Amino acid sequence: MNTNTIHQSRPAQIGRSEGMIWIISITFFFAFLDLYFAKLSILPAISIGLLILLITAILLTIIIKMLRFAFKLPEEKTEDGIKRGRFIKKWFLIILAIEIAALNIATFSLLKFHCFQYIVPVCILIVALHFIPLGHIFTMPIYYFLGITLTLVDLLSIFFIPTSLMIGNLIAIIAIPSLSFIFLNWIIVVSVLRDGMRYQRNT
Repeated sequence: MNTNTIHQSRPAQIGRSEGMIWIISITFFFAFLDLYFAKLSILPAISIGLLILLITAILLTIIIKMLRFAFKLPEEKTEDGIKRGRFIKKWFLIILAIEIAALNIATFSLLKFHCFQYIVPVCILIVALHFIPLGHIFTMPIYYFLGITLTLVDLLSIFFIPTSLMIGNLIAIIAIPSLSFIFLNWIIVVSVLRDGMRYQRNT
């Protein structure tokens, strides 16, 4: 089975769509978290909030359409197809379990040692790292780009930005990884959706 066939298989299409829902949901959370702590005046806050809602709604609408299309694809009847589906499901769940455990351990550990300012960048680092194996599972090189780029931004922020540095009302060590996470996620989602819609038109 070649890479292109794997990428267009039913399990990969479903997994990709569900992954996009997760990405856009967590991005929405971080965007509003940043907006809240930015403590902007009412008009800019409302304007930015509505823009975030609009972007999220548009992307979610397209993602749900892609997911419905994916569920209509034929089941994998070949031995290779069945193995591929099991492989995707197994390793996705393993990576998800490790990610959730790591997020909880990191958060509670940082709270215990009163390192509150590191909670957001460390959590983003964990999420960034999980995209690297997902890139292999779903044969999506763009996930490698997302994971590696966010990891580098996060590590540079943690090691080289003073915790006292502020960007507006946001702590820089939180703002830089968080804003990078938000905008990179939107770019990746748009890219993946464009690819998915192209596949739908050719099917």
